[in-house]
Amino acid sequence: MPSLISQQWQERTSGFFSSSGTKLREARQSAGAFVGEVAKDAKVNVTDVAERVGSLFKSRWAILQQPATRHAVQEHLITAAATTGTLVRKGITETKEKVSVGKIKVEEAAKKTAQKSKTLLTDIERWQKGVASSDVFGVAIEVTVQRQESTRPIPTILIKCADYLILTGLNSPNLFKTEGDKKLIQQLVSAYNQDPSASIPEGVNPVDVAALMKYYLASLPTPLTTFELYNEIKDARSSVNRMRKSLQKLSSVNYNTLEFVTALLLRVSEKSQLNKMDSHSLAMEMAPVIMWREDKRPESYREYWRRPSRSPKKSNDFETATPWDLLSDEGEGVDASSSIPLDDIVQVDFGAVEVVQCLIEHHNAIFTDADETVWSSQVMARSYLSIILSTLLLFLPLLTAAEAELGKPKKFPVVVSTWPFIEAVRAAWRVANNGSSAVEAVVEGCSACEELRCDGTVGPGGSPNENGETMLDALIMDGVTMEVGAVAAMRYVKDGIRAAWLVMKHSQHTLLAGEGASAFAISMGLPGPMNLSSPESLKKWLDWKENRCQPNFRKNVVPANGCGPYKPKHGGMDVSTESCEMGTIEYRLPPLVGPHNHDTISMAVIDKMGHIAVGTSTNGATFKIPGRVGDGPIAGSSAYADDEVGGCGATGDGDIMMRFLPCYQVVESMRQGMKPEQAAKDAVSRIARKFPDFVGAVVAVDKNGSHAGACHGWTFQYSVRDPNMDDVQVFTVLP
Repeated sequence: MPSLISQQWQERTSGFFSSSGTKLREARQSAGAFVGEVAKDAKVNVTDVAERVGSLFKSRWAILQQPATRHAVQEHLITAAATTGTLVRKGITETKEKVSVGKIKVEEAAKKTAQKSKTLLTDIERWQKGVASSDVFGVAIEVTVQRQESTRPIPTILIKCADYLILTGLNSPNLFKTEGDKKLIQQLVSAYNQDPSASIPEGVNPVDVAALMKYYLASLPTPLTTFELYNEIKDARSSVNRMRKSLQKLSSVNYNTLEFVTALLLRVSEKSQLNKMDSHSLAMEMAPVIMWREDKRPESYREYWRRPSRSPKKSNDFETATPWDLLSDEGEGVDASSSIPLDDIVQVDFGAVEVVQCLIEHHNAIFTDADETVWSSQVMARSYLSIILSTLLLFLPLLTAAEAELGKPKKFPVVVSTWPFIEAVRAAWRVANNGSSAVEAVVEGCSACEELRCDGTVGPGGSPNENGETMLDALIMDGVTMEVGAVAAMRYVKDGIRAAWLVMKHSQHTLLAGEGASAFAISMGLPGPMNLSSPESLKKWLDWKENRCQPNFRKNVVPANGCGPYKPKHGGMDVSTESCEMGTIEYRLPPLVGPHNHDTISMAVIDKMGHIAVGTSTNGATFKIPGRVGDGPIAGSSAYADDEVGGCGATGDGDIMMRFLPCYQVVESMRQGMKPEQAAKDAVSRIARKFPDFVGAVVAVDKNGSHAGACHGWTFQYSVRDPNMDDVQVFTVLP
């Protein structure tokens, strides 16, 4: 049983076709009547000539009947013949001209009727299918490129618009953001649907051309990034290398078009001082039409590229009527001069925004194997000439500054690590220099140190506790998201930094400790359980036991010079006694922690995208009390990072240093304007004022890659690799 809605549409469709037939008949009748009039005019013209010739004959005959000389009669006959011939020829010529004009008008009328019929059928197809077979807007991008038979796998409309903007519009304020003129854009959409190779008319506002590009991308049935690769591309936004690999899975048309569009956006962002559109602003505007989920199509743009504009119905106005006019029962019109709102009132997909911003800012690093976008020589020549003539003097200081900036050496990536852990820094550098994220580089660098047992105090088989066991602490922090993952007092799992990374990736917690940390790491795929002790660590522990467990971290206990079991010393709560005992602390650390026997690798990495991450891995203090957690897994103490400022790593007496959060202090000092060296010295001096005998160091690196260290109680060394170094360099800092 058909529904009421179906019946209404059937009635409306029947009326539409009936009205269309009537219009066609009217056009045919009009053309026929016109032809008849032309023929009638020709007939009248011939009759008129005949009558005039007859009248002349009569008048001339009357003259001939009058008596005259032979010569006069001959003259009259000659004149009459000449006049008659002239009139006949003139009449025939005029008749031919009228017939010719009539024929041309008939042909024009036929062409107009055929064109209107073609337009009508195209509109019917667009109404039935959503798009017409000849359309550009709303059609799959592969179909459009195939139709245009071009050697470039990019829609011609985008090339035309981009060339226009490069030539005339890069300096226009708020490109791709300012609202466009509805009437003009609808006219451009209609023009390109009829002729995909049409040129942008001279004098069109660049803002409207940018809006046209935006509407075209929004009209595509699927986004340039495709639905299938949405999650993969979104997850790859923090890594140039991963982004490059993900985009290579796109089709040739999608890949090259995405490269072309983002190359244009890069050019626009380079003029942000004039057009007010930096890479982030452009990403906010363009992400919704470049990358969207299957259920988040930018529908608000549809009416401007798909639906023909409506106008009031007129029964006798066949030329201006559209299928929507004939089908619509509503007479409302729209203000054709109003502006088109480009901003959707929808929830912003910040993941997509970050992807597009990444593609703009790191375009050349990501699209390494694409056909490099080169604007046509004519466009480029005219554009550069215009720019040179109009702005050379005005922006000469800026050009000089830009030239100086280009002359500067590359800054990123940068790897900084506590101590001369050269192999660990090399491992992190290889990963970062290959385009991976700072987080991934930190993981690889610290993991290399764990495997190598750097100085015998990092990783499995390192420093034992009082019971002879090796336990691991580790931390990783992403300076972009401020996410932290950490493990403390973890047994049976040798990969401390990877376990911390798994905590950050697969839990909403910041720190897991003890048996729970071990179980979590194993459940997430790390090998275990396993014995973390080594022959070296066991020998170290046995020697310590033979030395009556001296030195150790106990205080105010008995036995004071033995291996326990320990009990509180009588009177240990007496203030005077406790103060006296505290005086012996100054000698408890130097034998355990020094330049060649310490307990921590702390590393900071700035990747190619300028993002920073930090990480720490340690066994903790040698011969620590079982259950002790030091500064290693504490964010702000052993390490800290903020993408807006920089990062910091620390090493030394963690039990003292963690009370001051020195790395957090370093980053905050740099935020307030301190240089890395000043910030590092300030953080160390804050601790030294309270604990003059403490041993420790910090290394600071700002967001530009500048670095410095500071220390107290020992000579400190740290390692660095950046693009201007052939290999890792070690820097020495005196106390």
